[in-house]
Amino acid sequence: MSGADLRLGRLFALWWPLALTYVLVTGGTPIINGSINRLPIEDHTRDLAAFAVFLQCIILIHSPLLVTREIAIRMSVDRAGSRRALLFCLAAGALVSAFEVVLGATALGPMLLGAFTTNADLAQRAHRAFLAVSPVPLLVAVRGVYQAHQIRADDTLFVGLGTLLRLVLTAVLGLLVAPHLDISGPMLGALCLTVGLVAESIFATGRARARARPPERSDIPPPGLFRFALPLMFANLLGVATQFFYVRIAGAVPADLQEASLAGFHEVKSIHLLVGAGALALQPLVTAKAHADTDVPPLRRFALASGMILSVLCALPAFVAPLRDWVLVDLLREKPLGDVARLATPALAVAAALPLLGAMRFFLRGVLIARGHTRAITLSNILILGLLAAVVPLGLLPFPGNGALSAYCVWGVALLLEIAILARAIRAPQDGAAPLPPPVRSPREASAG
Repeated sequence: MSGADLRLGRLFALWWPLALTYVLVTGGTPIINGSINRLPIEDHTRDLAAFAVFLQCIILIHSPLLVTREIAIRMSVDRAGSRRALLFCLAAGALVSAFEVVLGATALGPMLLGAFTTNADLAQRAHRAFLAVSPVPLLVAVRGVYQAHQIRADDTLFVGLGTLLRLVLTAVLGLLVAPHLDISGPMLGALCLTVGLVAESIFATGRARARARPPERSDIPPPGLFRFALPLMFANLLGVATQFFYVRIAGAVPADLQEASLAGFHEVKSIHLLVGAGALALQPLVTAKAHADTDVPPLRRFALASGMILSVLCALPAFVAPLRDWVLVDLLREKPLGDVARLATPALAVAAALPLLGAMRFFLRGVLIARGHTRAITLSNILILGLLAAVVPLGLLPFPGNGALSAYCVWGVALLLEIAILARAIRAPQDGAAPLPPPVRSPREASAG
């Protein structure tokens, strides 16, 4: 790989379409929420709540498959490695799809949803939506593998375009067709997710097969599939599970403040996740570009620069009063002097640091994935999850009067600890490490070289 490939400008050109992809995915949920509000039913609030419960459940179920991109990037050093990655991801996706069919067809579905809500009516209302969303795990696996080929071939612009197509179809189905559908909110949300992913998967598959095929042979073998992929998938499951502890921390306040604290936390989370979504794109980008130890410093500089930009953007609503009032009052419809706005404002200031911390976290994870050391990621998530599980029972909360602020302070400390663990794993000597794969080169680049 030439040094020009890792200049900040070149990395930015590859990163921003991936960052846009994550932003568009984050923006899909508000579109589905708006679509549910257009259904010809009387109680939209109940359906929105049921979809929120259902969405949290399937995010956790699908979380191991959300790293299929990184698995395929690292495995696809040649056609044989690519086929192994595809078969593995398809098998994992089919297993999760079958599990969701069982959830939708048996009493196991309401039982699982009961772990996310104590309202039996909401769990029952979301139950059948598992059947409509059951193709999604298989589609996520296919999309991840073929988008990995695009990322390895620097075709990131068309990764972003595929996600844009998915969002447009979601909006068309939800906003235009929803008023004429006699279905529940969770079912509509499941159909939107499925239709959007069908389009995105077809787009990614066609583009990758035409423009981003892996080389026929490579002198560098891919890592052992199960020792590499399974710890990474388990680590992602643990990482998603930590989100539920932050909700518990936000609700660990006196009863008269609990609703306002939880609402403030969710309002800040919607802002921070939307602005900071681009940090997620660093993990597949670094996985694709970290071919040698000399590649790590320029990638680290880019992660710092992009993370700082995202944190500054996230900080603007916290520290610029007119912008904060516009976001919290005009957009999110909170009362300017109400409890929610009062509790959310300091939490938003702390949340401004999370995009930078997230960028460093995903940079370090990308380096470890490129080196095949996924067990270090799993161990760090196990440690963080164990510590978070002890925070609420032991009462180790920094701001007992503001659960939203406590949640974000604990979240920041957890990210700092994880960054320290991952950085130590990178610096540690790696005996028996699999060599890094060479970059994919187009026929024109190969002939020029």
